[in-house]
Amino acid sequence: MPEIAELRAGDPTEVAQYRLTGRLATQVFLGRSRSGEPVVVRLLPPEMEPEPFLNAMEPLRGVSVVGAAQILAAGVAGEQAYLVTEFVDGPALKDVGGTVDGVGLYRLAAGTITALVALHQAGLVHGDIRPGNVLLGPDGPRVIDAGLEQAMAEASVSTRKVAVPAYTAPERLRGGDASPAADVFSWAATMVFAVTGVSPFEGGSMSATVANIAERGPDLPDLGELHDLIERCLDKDPAARPDANEVLLRLVGQTSFLTGKAVLAGKAGLTGKAVLTGEAESAPAPVPQTRPPRRARTVVSLVAAFAAGALLSGAGVYALTANRPPATTTAAASSAPATAATITSSPTEAPLEDVAEKADKDTKLPVVGVTLHEHSGDSMRLAAYLEDKDRYTSYARDRNGAFKAVSAFDQPVVSPGGDWVALNPMLKFQDSEVDRVKFTRMSTGESFVVSTVGKPLNTLNPVWSRDGGKLLLSVYDTKADPRLLVGFVVVDVAARKAAYVKTEYTNDSTLFHSFSPDGQIVRGYWDGKNRGLEFYDLSGQVTKTMHWVGLPRGGEWYSPSGTRIATVCPKGDAICVWDVRTGARQATVPFGSKEGSFRGWWNEKHLLIQDPGKKKGTAQIKIIDLVGTVKRVLADLERENIPLQFARVPAS
Repeated sequence: MPEIAELRAGDPTEVAQYRLTGRLATQVFLGRSRSGEPVVVRLLPPEMEPEPFLNAMEPLRGVSVVGAAQILAAGVAGEQAYLVTEFVDGPALKDVGGTVDGVGLYRLAAGTITALVALHQAGLVHGDIRPGNVLLGPDGPRVIDAGLEQAMAEASVSTRKVAVPAYTAPERLRGGDASPAADVFSWAATMVFAVTGVSPFEGGSMSATVANIAERGPDLPDLGELHDLIERCLDKDPAARPDANEVLLRLVGQTSFLTGKAVLAGKAGLTGKAVLTGEAESAPAPVPQTRPPRRARTVVSLVAAFAAGALLSGAGVYALTANRPPATTTAAASSAPATAATITSSPTEAPLEDVAEKADKDTKLPVVGVTLHEHSGDSMRLAAYLEDKDRYTSYARDRNGAFKAVSAFDQPVVSPGGDWVALNPMLKFQDSEVDRVKFTRMSTGESFVVSTVGKPLNTLNPVWSRDGGKLLLSVYDTKADPRLLVGFVVVDVAARKAAYVKTEYTNDSTLFHSFSPDGQIVRGYWDGKNRGLEFYDLSGQVTKTMHWVGLPRGGEWYSPSGTRIATVCPKGDAICVWDVRTGARQATVPFGSKEGSFRGWWNEKHLLIQDPGKKKGTAQIKIIDLVGTVKRVLADLERENIPLQFARVPAS
């Protein structure tokens, strides 16, 4: 928290209706409102004119800015103007400079530039971005003193010099006014300080530092994927700098366009197995994401996404030296924000953490060549499978544990409650120009069909929401390019209606859409550089990204509690477990073998993986802990790539 000294003799004890309780700096006090809320009360120096100061600050009083300390009140007490702002209980960046990197740097950058975007969109400027004016609060970084430097300059009876030139844009040092471009320059210099502890133009003296800003390029450390962006923001020419909105869009992955035709990697076309399992054979490199140019969304929607927690999620925000994450985590964390388009779902509880080391029942599924090794206390079990040869019969498991044939040539996916099975046809357009999905109730045999998309669009990889109320299907266009997903379909099961949503980006069809635990649409992506996750609202717009986490593969990515997510690590050599709220890496789990693959979560502390079996061409499904220790073999497979769906055991 900020250093708070006792009031000195001569200090006021009350200003307007605010009781002062401590001193933060000269003429700056900690106070309490009548309701007991902590506030910061600043008194204007007596020699400054109150009226020009209040007039200059008035436009900022009506603006609510995400990522900035809010102005609560202003007025005159005696002959001195005062300003009351929100109290942020956290250290100033100037006191922790040189300790921020990785996830912390990205989130600090995103949080602070969000404040500038909102200010600039309102026609205002901050005018004094520097490490002392960035506080690291418990709920994310906050920019303070917006507009204060300019207001004090207007209230001064003499010419005021720039107080901290090390973070000031060169045009301002030459006498120019505060501007959005100057704010961006100061912001970038402040981000460099966060990493190094010094200004990128530090010269050892004020005159040398000013000369460096005017004449020399910045001295930059390795800033990872933010390097080029920050270097552009420090351009001497204000017109050459990106504006704050562009910086924010870059930070959330909105403008990493690929020009021309996408370079396609891996095998051409989709095989039957790829359609059934959601993974291409031999795990080809994903198709780079196609990001078509488009008009930037308004700041309102962007700020709403950040306010909901997209990049500003509480504790662990800054990743200071004592507990900084590995260097590979180089971007913002993402807790799952709630938006107007979020699908509601019931709370999820984590099942028991124990794993039975021995099975008490073996079940052989003859046609597909699978032998299950199950225990009566297991928290998960095989819920559905498809015979991938002969008659291609679909089987689903009822609440009593019995497998029932439910269809043929359909991909079966059992609902979380265990009573409904969704059947997505493998063979499209056999009797219609419309793709469909069928729903069958296991307990009664009731069924109905919902139309999804029309030819040449197709759907694949059905996924249930955790509350069992929605079904999500990924959509690809066989006429344009069957290797690319172009959108998704959400089926409201109760209403028996489907809505097709075209997404703003397209991507490899093996990186299909899924639901997050709170009902958002999430998908893996690769843009040629970053491998991670992006989240969509129900208009198909990306609301946030976790572009540093690597690619999701296999089954359920989220842990039962929804607080963790598992991916193939960015380097592809292990499974990475990430904290959803902070974005920090919690575990790096080695694959059982180089040919292993992730199949989902068993419970909160154990994963499902598939490894090669003892004989060539066979495989095993194993339960492992988060250090890679095998706890039990869950299934033996006579062949690799058998389409299997594992699911939580439904409540009795």
